[in-house]
Amino acid sequence: MPFDALKVILVNKFQIPGDQITEDARPTDIGLGSLAFVELSLILEKDLDIKVSDDELTDASTLRDIAALMKERSAMT
Repeated sequence: MPFDALKVILVNKFQIPGDQITEDARPTDIGLGSLAFVELSLILEKDLDIKVSDDELTDASTLRDIAALMKERSAMT
């Protein structure tokens, strides 16, 4: 489910076309840069109560990795 939530955020908040958002997509391939990671980190915390730092998001190789971080952190709360 974290990937589905991530996809909704990327489509609605970042206006990324849904067909570009796959688990194997690299964040840079869909236009996410350092400022977007800061914003995504804030959105995850505010909307989903999931704390993932922008540095952790930057280190993620794929959207699958970001979803895994989301899953791991949501289990911690």
